[in-house]
Amino acid sequence: MLKRTRIFDLELINDNSFDAVLNSMLHFHEEFPQSENKLPLLFTPNVDDVVKLNQKKYADVAKRLQQSYYILPDGQPIIWASKILNKTLVKRLPGSELFPLLWKLLTQHNKRILLVAPSEKVGQMLKQEYPTLEYYVPPFFEAEDTVALQKITSDLLMLCNTFKPEYIFIGIRFPKQNYIAFELLDNLQKQGYSKSEMPLCLLLGASYEFYLDIKKRAPAIWQKTGMEWFYRFTQEPGRLFKRYFIDDMQFVSIFMKEYFKKNPSKCF
Repeated sequence: MLKRTRIFDLELINDNSFDAVLNSMLHFHEEFPQSENKLPLLFTPNVDDVVKLNQKKYADVAKRLQQSYYILPDGQPIIWASKILNKTLVKRLPGSELFPLLWKLLTQHNKRILLVAPSEKVGQMLKQEYPTLEYYVPPFFEAEDTVALQKITSDLLMLCNTFKPEYIFIGIRFPKQNYIAFELLDNLQKQGYSKSEMPLCLLLGASYEFYLDIKKRAPAIWQKTGMEWFYRFTQEPGRLFKRYFIDDMQFVSIFMKEYFKKNPSKCF
């Protein structure tokens, strides 16, 4: 059984390596609980995700992501916060490190994989590594465009019904990848797919581009010190300034709320 620790309303997997997670994912369709109110989803929240999931506009997204069967702690500040809250998460388990390990494992076992790719380049490069891969590149759409989302879902449903993927990797930014996964799983259920037949949807953002060296990860020393986010900021300061230095500052108040919930006597 995977060990989980609840923090920020998320049941985070708490382990010092990916070994148990990888074994669980390889046998996912045998292990996935039929009776529990869980979704066949994986996501790896960082600080920005925690902040967004505490906003009213993403309340529905938060509710569904909280039902994910696999939730892996990605952001180092989440690990630091867990220690202060005496809910210690032993290790950061980022999606960018999970994907290469999982990709190798699933391809070795000839699993049926469908990729919702951010670009044709990503799809082609991964298909060169694993020719039986099926991939789909959705057209650009706004997160609020329900008509475009329905068209994308319809395309993916056709692929699912013909290809029968066991795993669906989705690599688009929040919240678009979430909406695609939710719509797809809802429609598969309406079509009569049982829980044991449902594909596992993995929301891994830019992990594929890091793996293919299209995007650069921070050097190891930045990762170990929890400063990977700052390295990313130096690569795209214009796009990331507001995210890291304004929006994500809300994490402090979210942490304080969690702290006083656990320690009400210390609340002034």
